[in-house]
Amino acid sequence: MTDDAGPVGEPTARLERGGWTLSEDTTETLFSLPTARVEGRTRLYEDPKLREIIHAAGGPDHVWRFFFATNVEFEPPLAPGVGPMIQPSVVSEAKRRFADDLRDRGFESVRQGSTQSYRVDGGRARLTPFGASYPMEGRDIDIRGYLAVWRDGGFRIAGGAYPDAGLKGLLKEVPVDAEAYREELLSLLRSVG
Repeated sequence: MTDDAGPVGEPTARLERGGWTLSEDTTETLFSLPTARVEGRTRLYEDPKLREIIHAAGGPDHVWRFFFATNVEFEPPLAPGVGPMIQPSVVSEAKRRFADDLRDRGFESVRQGSTQSYRVDGGRARLTPFGASYPMEGRDIDIRGYLAVWRDGGFRIAGGAYPDAGLKGLLKEVPVDAEAYREELLSLLRSVG
């Protein structure tokens, strides 16, 4: 965890320096297991500058780039050794909820890539890439996202998405750097651990 970590481990000062704004801070029951309730505190950040630029250029007022971090807690707490046994269920549920969230944001054709091991500051995470599209003026804007899940005594889930391709051709004056967005998102994911 970084020195400037917020309550759920996200690199708060780094996000603020990068122009991200906190748009939601919620605690909810994520799902229930036969013997436990799973609670999650999530902090959601968005890139308001890109949103404003796209909107000013004639695009929709939409969250185009976001990042979130969730601290998952079990009530009652997990017994020692149980975490590895339920990790596949937690990863599966996190992927399902992330795909649903992308759809709820208006993204279509949501697809999931292959999950891989990924190094984060706190160890190893399970990283899953996602792709989607956003229909705009007769063409699709490609969206890329990543979701990371790892254990650190409990579980942490973090992820985000950004426009990958299609905006430059539609809104010529919009500066979109998909590679920089990708690198920043992956760096943020690494630093949450």
